[in-house]
Amino acid sequence: MGGLLFVSQTILDTWATQGKVELAGSVMTTVAGASAGRSYRLVPAFRFLELLGADRDPHGLLHKVKAEALLREQGAEVLSDSVVLGDVAYRVEPGFLAEADALRAAAGSLDGPARAAARPPPAPPAAGPAETSDTKRREAEELARFLLENLS
Repeated sequence: MGGLLFVSQTILDTWATQGKVELAGSVMTTVAGASAGRSYRLVPAFRFLELLGADRDPHGLLHKVKAEALLREQGAEVLSDSVVLGDVAYRVEPGFLAEADALRAAAGSLDGPARAAARPPPAPPAAGPAETSDTKRREAEELARFLLENLS
């Protein structure tokens, strides 16, 4: 998955309380700043902060962010702010990976009127590889700018 940024649950809750973002299912839409109106699909994830009761990290997870679905596929057990994989426990920070991908990917997960409202406009004609890369880069930069402006 390219173009992903980690947003902690705490930060997401703060932004929602402050009215900086709106949440609808697994979609976050920015309300404030230069990127107002942009939507991002959220994927549950964890940032690995430290080992608990172990000297080494056989899975190489420390200081990385991993999607919850991937961890569960590998047999990990998620317990609030910790993840156990095999014989190793980690302290983690729960949050989400925000994918800079307009509602197209998330629209399929919404139901009824919300799905109709979230349906993106028809896609423009297919862009060449350079134009697609530039678009993805701009979307990632806009999300990063929103994150920097609102991390307080």
